[in-house]
Amino acid sequence: MNRQKIEPRVIGMDAWEWFGPDELSPDCYHVDISGVEGVGAVGLYCVPPGKQTNSFSMEASDDGTADEYYGMCHEFYYILTGEFTMYWGEDVTKVQKGKANKVLLKAGDLGYWTPGWKYSVKNTGKVPGTFFWGLSSAPKGTKIRDFTGSNYDKFVRKKE
Repeated sequence: MNRQKIEPRVIGMDAWEWFGPDELSPDCYHVDISGVEGVGAVGLYCVPPGKQTNSFSMEASDDGTADEYYGMCHEFYYILTGEFTMYWGEDVTKVQKGKANKVLLKAGDLGYWTPGWKYSVKNTGKVPGTFFWGLSSAPKGTKIRDFTGSNYDKFVRKKE
């Protein structure tokens, strides 16, 4: 296996990309911390009580129903503050309306979102919530639809 060696590094807050309000969820804030091309990206997401994120798909193909499409990726959320409910399933309408499968996450919990589903998360707590997220790279050739203003392509995807 031929891998390029990358030196360890520290990424200070001054290097983070603070995007401000998310275009699809204006009350929520999106911060890209860093990424490694071909590996994945990490960041922070802040959600006020009662607010829900846009829907995103990590399915094998894009049926166009979710707000965003990342392909067959893996994602995790580590909850820093607050309480969240993650809705998941194949029917985006049920996911968006909170009528799909769900898991509850509290501060200190780590949620792992597997490929093959659509997702949306809602702050179901009483305080503003923040989670640290990590998203793996999509398989080569995946056409991403990402409307959050993030640098997914810049940080995660290898240019073809």
